[in-house]
Amino acid sequence: MRILFVLPDRGSAQDRDWENTTFWPVYRAAALRAGFDLDIVVPEHIQFAEGEARWRGESLLPERDIFVYSTRANPTHSVDLWNGMSAVRTLEVLGFWTAIPLESAILLNDKYATVEALRDSPILTIPSVRITTGRDTPRLDLQSLVPDEWFPVFVKPASWGRGLGCISCPDPASLEGALGLASGSGAPVVVQPRIRDVVADTRVVVVEGMVVSAYDRVPAAEGGVGNVSRGASTRLRTKLEPEVAELASLAYERFKLPYLCIDLLRTGDGQVWLAECEPDGAIAGLFEHGDEADRVLSARLAAYSRAHARHLDARKAQDVTV
Repeated sequence: MRILFVLPDRGSAQDRDWENTTFWPVYRAAALRAGFDLDIVVPEHIQFAEGEARWRGESLLPERDIFVYSTRANPTHSVDLWNGMSAVRTLEVLGFWTAIPLESAILLNDKYATVEALRDSPILTIPSVRITTGRDTPRLDLQSLVPDEWFPVFVKPASWGRGLGCISCPDPASLEGALGLASGSGAPVVVQPRIRDVVADTRVVVVEGMVVSAYDRVPAAEGGVGNVSRGASTRLRTKLEPEVAELASLAYERFKLPYLCIDLLRTGDGQVWLAECEPDGAIAGLFEHGDEADRVLSARLAAYSRAHARHLDARKAQDVTV
């Protein structure tokens, strides 16, 4: 068995150094213990001919190869987006099992769409407006979209990651400036009333609808966002509200993803808000003790193996019926 992560070859030297020394070694070790080979696949290195997919000169096999692809829409990856999506969609047509179906990858890549898909969540959802910025942004009637009582508002790109581009706007004038900057790259943004006194961003790790781990990402002083890449610290969480387990079950029922991370904002007064979902949520390099990362990755890979087996059984049954 082999698990292949589909990623564009577009990291900086510093990114690549961190990935090669801190991130991927943890994944490779866990995969080896689970009986998987693991590798990184650049989309343009996958070639197709006569009903076959090839990579590095060898045939890829639906019975052996599992693909993990999550859309990445950061500006530095925008040129790779269509190449990755179309390659993965072609793999699906050829009968390969993808751990994150393309439909779910696109939906969960958009923070507004994610919350709308979980509007009946037992966890509070943040009132939001999604604005697709561009050349006509100054002509939008923002007054009717963003109520005055929302200010100060929090603005974040709808589909970026790592806390990039997230800013607080105290008034309509600063919001207009932020949208003007976003329009330079045509980035869709989500505008929300700012949740005050956020003390932690909790990542809940869900495997087959069950919570297997959770940890708080505590923003650095004046940090604004709870991303580890932006200076946040981490601590394991041992207690969760019953509603979190309900949300995990609901998300599994709705998306059928073997592995999913749910991010929640916690405030000082005890309120919990749904922020977003990550179908390829990272955990390597986030725990002080590697045994927790190993346990979570082992559960993830085992769930992938079971789902892949069900996929192959369904294909065989379909072939018999035909």
